[in-house]
Amino acid sequence: MKEIRDSMSEGQLRVVPLHERWELVDTCAQLLNAQWSRSQGARVHSLRQSCPSFPVCLLLLRQHPAASGTPDTLLGHARLSRVLGCMSLFVESVVVSHAERGRGFGRALMEGVEAYARKRGYKRLCLTTHDQQYFYAHLGYVLSVPVHNLGNLGNVMPSELLYKFCRAPQAALVTGGGGGGGGDGCMKPPIRRPEPPGVPAPAPAPPLPAPSPPPCSASPPPTHPPPPPPPPLPSLSTPPPLPASGLPPPPPPPPPPPLPAPGRPPPLPPPPPPPPPASLLSPPPAPPPLSAPPSSPAPPPPPPPLPTSTQTTSSAPPPGVQTLEVTPYRDAKGMAIFWMHKDI
Repeated sequence: MKEIRDSMSEGQLRVVPLHERWELVDTCAQLLNAQWSRSQGARVHSLRQSCPSFPVCLLLLRQHPAASGTPDTLLGHARLSRVLGCMSLFVESVVVSHAERGRGFGRALMEGVEAYARKRGYKRLCLTTHDQQYFYAHLGYVLSVPVHNLGNLGNVMPSELLYKFCRAPQAALVTGGGGGGGGDGCMKPPIRRPEPPGVPAPAPAPPLPAPSPPPCSASPPPTHPPPPPPPPLPSLSTPPPLPASGLPPPPPPPPPPPLPAPGRPPPLPPPPPPPPPASLLSPPPAPPPLSAPPSSPAPPPPPPPLPTSTQTTSSAPPPGVQTLEVTPYRDAKGMAIFWMHKDI
Protein backbone atom coordinates (compact mmCIF):
# COMPACT_ATOMS: atom_id res chain seq x y z
CA MET A 1 0.00 0.00 0.00
CA LYS A 2 2.88 2.35 0.70
CA GLU A 3 4.11 1.69 -2.85
CA ILE A 4 0.69 2.71 -4.24
CA ARG A 5 0.69 5.95 -2.23
CA ASP A 6 4.21 6.75 -3.38
CA SER A 7 3.18 6.14 -6.99
CA MET A 8 0.23 8.53 -6.66
CA SER A 9 2.39 11.19 -5.01
CA GLU A 10 5.00 10.94 -7.77
CA GLY A 11 2.32 11.29 -10.47
CA GLN A 12 2.53 7.75 -11.83
CA LEU A 13 -1.13 7.04 -10.81
CA ARG A 14 -3.78 9.56 -11.76
CA VAL A 15 -7.58 9.69 -11.77
CA VAL A 16 -8.78 11.57 -14.88
CA PRO A 17 -12.23 12.02 -16.48
CA LEU A 18 -12.95 9.90 -19.54
CA HIS A 19 -14.09 12.91 -21.61
CA GLU A 20 -10.50 14.16 -21.42
CA ARG A 21 -9.10 10.87 -22.77
CA TRP A 22 -11.55 9.70 -25.45
CA GLU A 23 -8.90 7.43 -26.98
CA LEU A 24 -9.40 5.07 -24.03
CA VAL A 25 -13.16 4.61 -24.46
CA ASP A 26 -12.87 1.20 -26.20
CA THR A 27 -10.39 -0.07 -23.63
CA CYS A 28 -12.68 1.10 -20.83
CA ALA A 29 -15.67 -0.68 -22.44
CA GLN A 30 -13.67 -3.93 -22.52
CA LEU A 31 -12.76 -3.51 -18.84
CA LEU A 32 -16.40 -3.09 -17.85
CA ASN A 33 -17.64 -5.93 -20.07
CA ALA A 34 -15.13 -8.28 -18.44
CA GLN A 35 -16.99 -7.69 -15.15
CA TRP A 36 -20.58 -7.13 -16.39
CA SER A 37 -21.28 -8.66 -19.78
CA ARG A 38 -22.87 -6.26 -22.29
CA SER A 39 -22.56 -5.51 -25.98
CA GLN A 40 -19.60 -3.39 -26.98
CA GLY A 41 -21.74 -0.84 -28.82
CA ALA A 42 -24.14 -0.32 -25.89
CA ARG A 43 -21.23 0.00 -23.48
CA VAL A 44 -19.43 2.58 -25.63
CA HIS A 45 -22.66 4.58 -26.02
CA SER A 46 -23.10 4.64 -22.23
CA LEU A 47 -19.48 5.71 -21.66
CA ARG A 48 -19.79 8.57 -24.14
CA GLN A 49 -22.36 10.21 -21.83
CA SER A 50 -19.46 11.33 -19.62
CA CYS A 51 -19.30 15.13 -19.40
CA PRO A 52 -18.23 17.83 -16.91
CA SER A 53 -21.85 18.42 -15.80
CA PHE A 54 -22.37 14.77 -14.74
CA PRO A 55 -22.51 11.91 -15.13
CA VAL A 56 -18.73 11.62 -15.36
CA CYS A 57 -16.62 8.49 -15.82
CA LEU A 58 -13.30 8.53 -13.93
CA LEU A 59 -10.33 6.39 -14.98
CA LEU A 60 -7.42 5.23 -12.83
CA LEU A 61 -4.33 5.38 -15.06
CA ARG A 62 -0.72 4.37 -14.60
CA GLN A 63 1.26 6.96 -16.51
CA HIS A 64 4.62 6.24 -18.12
CA PRO A 65 7.33 8.72 -19.02
CA ALA A 66 6.80 10.38 -22.37
CA ALA A 67 10.29 9.42 -23.50
CA SER A 68 9.50 5.71 -23.16
CA GLY A 69 6.72 5.88 -25.73
CA THR A 70 4.58 3.46 -23.69
CA PRO A 71 0.86 4.38 -23.57
CA ASP A 72 -0.86 4.84 -20.23
CA THR A 73 -2.30 1.71 -18.63
CA LEU A 74 -5.96 1.65 -17.61
CA LEU A 75 -6.28 0.15 -14.11
CA GLY A 76 -9.80 0.98 -12.95
CA HIS A 77 -13.07 2.81 -13.61
CA ALA A 78 -15.79 4.53 -11.53
CA ARG A 79 -18.87 6.54 -12.56
CA LEU A 80 -20.24 9.57 -10.68
CA SER A 81 -23.73 11.04 -11.01
CA ARG A 82 -25.71 13.52 -8.97
CA VAL A 83 -28.10 12.68 -6.14
CA LEU A 84 -31.45 14.43 -6.20
CA GLY A 85 -32.07 17.12 -3.60
CA CYS A 86 -28.65 17.33 -1.88
CA MET A 87 -24.97 18.03 -2.50
CA SER A 88 -24.08 14.35 -2.88
CA LEU A 89 -22.75 12.14 -5.66
CA PHE A 90 -23.62 8.54 -6.43
CA VAL A 91 -20.71 6.15 -7.15
CA GLU A 92 -21.34 3.15 -9.40
CA SER A 93 -19.58 0.77 -11.81
CA VAL A 94 -16.46 0.60 -9.63
CA VAL A 95 -14.14 -2.00 -11.17
CA VAL A 96 -10.40 -2.77 -11.20
CA SER A 97 -8.62 -4.82 -13.86
CA HIS A 98 -8.43 -8.53 -13.00
CA ALA A 99 -4.66 -8.58 -13.50
CA GLU A 100 -4.15 -5.73 -10.99
CA ARG A 101 -6.47 -6.81 -8.16
CA GLY A 102 -5.20 -7.38 -4.64
CA ARG A 103 -2.54 -4.66 -4.85
CA GLY A 104 -4.45 -1.71 -3.37
CA PHE A 105 -5.61 -0.12 -6.62
CA GLY A 106 -9.26 -0.26 -5.45
CA ARG A 107 -8.48 1.96 -2.48
CA ALA A 108 -6.41 4.28 -4.72
CA LEU A 109 -9.35 4.57 -7.14
CA MET A 110 -11.82 5.45 -4.36
CA GLU A 111 -9.43 8.01 -2.88
CA GLY A 112 -9.12 9.64 -6.30
CA VAL A 113 -12.93 9.68 -6.63
CA GLU A 114 -13.27 11.39 -3.24
CA ALA A 115 -10.66 14.00 -4.19
CA TYR A 116 -12.47 14.74 -7.47
CA ALA A 117 -15.84 15.11 -5.64
CA ARG A 118 -14.38 17.47 -3.02
CA LYS A 119 -12.83 19.57 -5.77
CA ARG A 120 -16.27 19.95 -7.37
CA GLY A 121 -17.79 21.08 -4.05
CA TYR A 122 -19.71 17.95 -3.02
CA LYS A 123 -19.85 16.77 0.60
CA ARG A 124 -21.01 13.13 0.48
CA LEU A 125 -20.62 9.99 -1.65
CA CYS A 126 -23.34 7.32 -1.81
CA LEU A 127 -23.15 3.84 -3.31
CA THR A 128 -24.68 0.37 -3.34
CA THR A 129 -23.01 -3.03 -3.24
CA HIS A 130 -24.02 -6.69 -3.24
CA ASP A 131 -21.01 -8.30 -1.53
CA GLN A 132 -18.28 -5.66 -1.01
CA GLN A 133 -19.78 -3.95 2.05
CA TYR A 134 -16.78 -4.88 4.22
CA PHE A 135 -14.35 -3.34 1.73
CA TYR A 136 -16.25 -0.04 1.74
CA ALA A 137 -16.64 -0.17 5.53
CA HIS A 138 -12.82 -0.23 5.83
CA LEU A 139 -12.75 2.91 3.68
CA GLY A 140 -15.06 4.76 6.09
CA TYR A 141 -18.47 4.12 4.49
CA VAL A 142 -21.44 3.45 6.77
CA LEU A 143 -24.87 1.94 6.17
CA SER A 144 -27.39 4.36 4.71
CA VAL A 145 -30.89 4.61 3.23
CA PRO A 146 -31.82 4.64 -0.49
CA VAL A 147 -31.41 7.90 -2.44
CA HIS A 148 -32.57 9.15 -5.85
CA ASN A 149 -29.84 8.85 -8.47
CA LEU A 150 -30.32 11.19 -11.44
CA GLY A 151 -28.03 9.30 -13.83
CA ASN A 152 -28.28 10.59 -17.40
CA LEU A 153 -31.48 12.55 -16.66
CA GLY A 154 -29.44 15.37 -15.14
CA ASN A 155 -28.38 16.48 -18.63
CA VAL A 156 -31.88 16.26 -20.13
CA MET A 157 -34.16 17.83 -17.49
CA PRO A 158 -33.45 20.45 -14.81
CA SER A 159 -33.12 19.11 -11.29
CA GLU A 160 -36.02 21.28 -10.07
CA LEU A 161 -38.42 19.52 -12.44
CA LEU A 162 -37.06 16.10 -11.52
CA TYR A 163 -37.45 16.97 -7.84
CA LYS A 164 -41.14 17.71 -8.40
CA PHE A 165 -41.60 14.35 -10.11
CA CYS A 166 -39.97 12.56 -7.20
CA ARG A 167 -42.10 14.46 -4.68
CA ALA A 168 -45.40 13.59 -6.39
CA PRO A 169 -45.72 10.03 -4.96
CA GLN A 170 -44.70 11.28 -1.52
CA ALA A 171 -47.46 13.88 -1.62
CA ALA A 172 -49.91 11.13 -2.49
CA LEU A 173 -48.72 9.15 0.53
CA VAL A 174 -49.26 12.16 2.79
CA THR A 175 -52.78 12.56 1.46
CA GLY A 176 -53.57 8.90 1.98
CA GLY A 177 -52.39 8.84 5.58
CA GLY A 178 -49.15 7.10 4.85
CA GLY A 179 -45.60 8.09 5.40
CA GLY A 180 -43.39 10.89 4.78
CA GLY A 181 -42.96 14.37 3.60
CA GLY A 182 -42.76 16.40 0.49
CA GLY A 183 -45.75 18.33 -0.72
CA ASP A 184 -49.10 18.97 0.90
CA GLY A 185 -51.00 16.48 -1.26
CA CYS A 186 -53.79 18.97 -2.04
CA MET A 187 -55.24 19.55 -5.45
CA LYS A 188 -54.42 23.01 -6.75
CA PRO A 189 -57.14 25.01 -8.58
CA PRO A 190 -56.59 25.57 -12.31
CA ILE A 191 -54.73 28.75 -13.18
CA ARG A 192 -56.60 31.15 -15.51
CA ARG A 193 -54.34 32.98 -17.87
CA PRO A 194 -55.31 36.57 -18.80
CA GLU A 195 -56.45 37.18 -22.35
CA PRO A 196 -53.99 39.08 -24.54
CA PRO A 197 -54.85 42.75 -25.16
CA GLY A 198 -56.89 43.54 -28.25
CA VAL A 199 -58.85 40.30 -28.22
CA PRO A 200 -62.47 40.88 -27.12
CA ALA A 201 -63.80 38.55 -24.51
CA PRO A 202 -66.41 36.14 -25.83
CA ALA A 203 -69.97 37.25 -25.11
CA PRO A 204 -71.94 35.05 -22.77
CA ALA A 205 -74.45 32.78 -24.42
CA PRO A 206 -78.11 34.04 -24.21
CA PRO A 207 -80.33 32.10 -21.81
CA LEU A 208 -82.66 29.57 -23.36
CA PRO A 209 -86.37 30.66 -23.47
CA ALA A 210 -88.64 29.02 -20.97
CA PRO A 211 -91.13 26.57 -22.52
CA SER A 212 -94.57 28.18 -23.05
CA PRO A 213 -97.65 26.47 -21.57
CA PRO A 214 -100.16 24.86 -23.98
CA PRO A 215 -103.02 27.18 -25.15
CA CYS A 216 -106.20 27.08 -23.15
CA SER A 217 -109.36 25.80 -24.86
CA ALA A 218 -112.44 28.02 -25.19
CA SER A 219 -114.76 25.73 -23.20
CA PRO A 220 -113.71 23.92 -20.02
CA PRO A 221 -113.51 20.15 -20.28
CA PRO A 222 -116.72 18.32 -19.29
CA THR A 223 -116.84 17.20 -15.69
CA HIS A 224 -118.52 13.98 -14.53
CA PRO A 225 -120.17 13.61 -11.11
CA PRO A 226 -118.22 11.50 -8.64
CA PRO A 227 -119.52 7.93 -8.16
CA PRO A 228 -121.70 7.32 -5.04
CA PRO A 229 -119.86 5.84 -2.02
CA PRO A 230 -120.34 2.08 -1.49
CA PRO A 231 -122.87 1.03 1.20
CA PRO A 232 -121.40 0.07 4.59
CA LEU A 233 -120.88 -3.62 5.17
CA PRO A 234 -123.17 -5.17 7.81
CA SER A 235 -121.33 -6.15 10.96
CA LEU A 236 -121.51 -9.86 11.78
CA SER A 237 -121.58 -9.48 15.51
CA THR A 238 -122.06 -6.45 17.69
CA PRO A 239 -120.49 -6.65 21.14
CA PRO A 240 -122.75 -5.68 24.02
CA PRO A 241 -122.21 -2.19 25.29
CA LEU A 242 -120.02 -1.91 28.34
CA PRO A 243 -121.36 -0.21 31.48
CA ALA A 244 -120.35 3.26 32.41
CA SER A 245 -117.53 1.96 34.62
CA GLY A 246 -115.85 0.34 31.61
CA LEU A 247 -115.70 -3.13 33.30
CA PRO A 248 -117.67 -6.17 32.08
CA PRO A 249 -120.73 -7.16 34.22
CA PRO A 250 -120.20 -9.87 36.91
CA PRO A 251 -121.27 -13.45 36.01
CA PRO A 252 -124.75 -14.52 37.25
CA PRO A 253 -124.83 -16.59 40.55
CA PRO A 254 -125.24 -20.39 40.25
CA PRO A 255 -128.79 -21.73 40.65
CA PRO A 256 -129.72 -23.11 44.14
CA PRO A 257 -129.90 -26.91 44.58
CA PRO A 258 -133.38 -28.40 44.17
CA LEU A 259 -135.33 -29.00 47.34
CA PRO A 260 -136.18 -32.66 48.19
CA ALA A 261 -139.74 -33.77 47.77
CA PRO A 262 -141.73 -34.15 50.97
CA GLY A 263 -141.49 -37.62 52.52
CA ARG A 264 -138.17 -38.51 50.80
CA PRO A 265 -134.71 -38.45 52.44
CA PRO A 266 -132.29 -35.88 51.19
CA PRO A 267 -129.83 -37.09 48.52
CA LEU A 268 -126.37 -38.16 49.71
CA PRO A 269 -123.38 -36.10 48.73
CA PRO A 270 -121.13 -37.63 46.04
CA PRO A 271 -118.25 -39.76 47.38
CA PRO A 272 -114.79 -38.15 47.47
CA PRO A 273 -112.38 -39.12 44.70
CA PRO A 274 -110.01 -42.01 45.51
CA PRO A 275 -106.51 -41.04 46.64
CA PRO A 276 -103.73 -41.37 44.05
CA PRO A 277 -101.60 -44.49 44.22
CA ALA A 278 -98.53 -44.52 46.39
CA SER A 279 -96.29 -44.81 43.36
CA LEU A 280 -97.36 -41.35 42.31
CA LEU A 281 -96.90 -39.84 45.77
CA SER A 282 -93.42 -41.25 46.45
CA PRO A 283 -90.51 -39.43 44.80
CA PRO A 284 -88.59 -41.32 42.12
CA PRO A 285 -85.56 -43.14 43.35
CA ALA A 286 -82.31 -41.20 43.07
CA PRO A 287 -79.98 -42.41 40.32
CA PRO A 288 -76.89 -44.22 41.48
CA PRO A 289 -73.87 -41.95 41.93
CA LEU A 290 -71.56 -41.86 38.99
CA SER A 291 -68.18 -43.33 39.53
CA ALA A 292 -65.38 -40.74 39.56
CA PRO A 293 -63.04 -41.02 36.59
CA PRO A 294 -59.63 -42.36 37.33
CA SER A 295 -57.39 -39.56 38.41
CA SER A 296 -54.66 -38.69 35.87
CA PRO A 297 -51.13 -38.34 37.14
CA ALA A 298 -50.13 -34.81 38.04
CA PRO A 299 -47.96 -33.05 35.40
CA PRO A 300 -44.28 -32.92 36.25
CA PRO A 301 -43.06 -29.63 37.67
CA PRO A 302 -41.38 -27.24 35.19
CA PRO A 303 -37.60 -27.46 35.01
CA PRO A 304 -35.78 -24.82 37.01
CA PRO A 305 -34.54 -21.79 35.00
CA LEU A 306 -30.99 -21.87 33.77
CA PRO A 307 -28.45 -19.60 35.46
CA THR A 308 -28.00 -16.19 33.92
CA SER A 309 -24.44 -16.97 32.93
CA THR A 310 -25.54 -19.91 30.73
CA GLN A 311 -28.51 -18.20 29.02
CA THR A 312 -27.92 -17.20 25.37
CA THR A 313 -29.77 -14.50 23.45
CA SER A 314 -30.39 -14.52 19.71
CA SER A 315 -28.09 -12.23 17.76
CA ALA A 316 -30.44 -11.98 14.77
CA PRO A 317 -31.44 -8.35 14.10
CA PRO A 318 -35.12 -7.38 14.09
CA PRO A 319 -36.81 -7.46 10.69
CA GLY A 320 -36.25 -4.35 8.55
CA VAL A 321 -32.88 -3.46 10.15
CA GLN A 322 -29.84 -3.26 7.89
CA THR A 323 -26.50 -4.62 9.07
CA LEU A 324 -23.33 -5.68 7.30
CA GLU A 325 -24.71 -9.25 7.21
CA VAL A 326 -28.39 -8.74 6.29
CA THR A 327 -30.33 -6.00 4.54
CA PRO A 328 -34.05 -5.44 3.86
CA TYR A 329 -33.36 -3.81 0.47
CA ARG A 330 -33.51 -5.64 -2.88
CA ASP A 331 -32.59 -4.59 -6.39
CA ALA A 332 -34.65 -5.08 -9.56
CA LYS A 333 -33.52 -8.73 -9.79
CA GLY A 334 -34.43 -9.48 -6.16
CA MET A 335 -30.82 -9.64 -4.92
CA ALA A 336 -29.85 -8.25 -1.53
CA ILE A 337 -28.33 -4.77 -1.87
CA PHE A 338 -26.53 -2.68 0.78
CA TRP A 339 -26.84 1.13 0.75
CA MET A 340 -23.83 3.04 2.13
CA HIS A 341 -22.50 6.59 2.24
CA LYS A 342 -19.45 8.56 3.41
CA ASP A 343 -19.02 12.24 4.27
CA ILE A 344 -15.94 13.63 2.54
